[in-house]
Amino acid sequence: MNDFIYQNEIKMIGLDLDGTALSSETGFSERTVDVFNQAIKRGIEIIIATGRAQQSLPDCIFEIKGLRYVATSNGARILDIVDNRIVYENYIAESEIETIYKVLTENDTDIEVFVDGCAYIGRREYDNVMNGIKKTRSKEYLKWSRIPVDDVYSLLLKHKSKIENINVNYMTMEEKSPMQEILKGIKNIKLTSSVPLNNEIGGATTSKGEALRFLMEKMGVKKENLMACGDNPNDIEMIKLAGLGIAMGNAEDPVKKVADYVTLPNYEDGVAYAIEKFAFK
Repeated sequence: MNDFIYQNEIKMIGLDLDGTALSSETGFSERTVDVFNQAIKRGIEIIIATGRAQQSLPDCIFEIKGLRYVATSNGARILDIVDNRIVYENYIAESEIETIYKVLTENDTDIEVFVDGCAYIGRREYDNVMNGIKKTRSKEYLKWSRIPVDDVYSLLLKHKSKIENINVNYMTMEEKSPMQEILKGIKNIKLTSSVPLNNEIGGATTSKGEALRFLMEKMGVKKENLMACGDNPNDIEMIKLAGLGIAMGNAEDPVKKVADYVTLPNYEDGVAYAIEKFAFK
């Protein structure tokens, strides 16, 4: 961490979940919940901005009274959890799905498809994780957060007008590197990642930053009054958008490079620490 003073009032806080606000795959720490409640009482909007699909959101989000908006699938949708409705959508262009399909099937990749708030995974990869063949992913997390299907590629084409996100999963970095270069050649998409061994394909203008920009305009919040916290490349755009961009102590180096401040790691309540330091004056 470094000595850093931010003079502007914080009115909105955009927060990634995994590796950021969550202390585990499913929960906030007691301190984080307390700080959220204090922030909401002070009139600060807490916005969750996650790569997860709606179906994969942890219950702890819905237990925070006063938390209203959740941007899912890297900003492809914004859910109003108070009125239970979608207030924003930004999907992959239908015209690009055929190209993406062709590239992914030619390379026989393991993928997940996010559509209508659900996360679908190919049966092959699901079984490989459950049987212990693929040890790079959490069995427990996949059990409750993913829906296995026999032909995930057919599902991709069937719902091509409403594809929120496509996750491409790898076993090793040696497998990822060449495939990532191929994916970079596809036009009109946004390519990012939320863990080292994946790529995430979204729409050309889809990002957590764009989702937050929509909410800022809706609520009349200026850039200098926005704080955003994250740890992975899919958080970079919202960190760059914010007047105060915060990287977690456990963040990847590219995230730390664009941030104004590096806080404690998520497992040491880094989000709570940052909110107390900069938003509670």
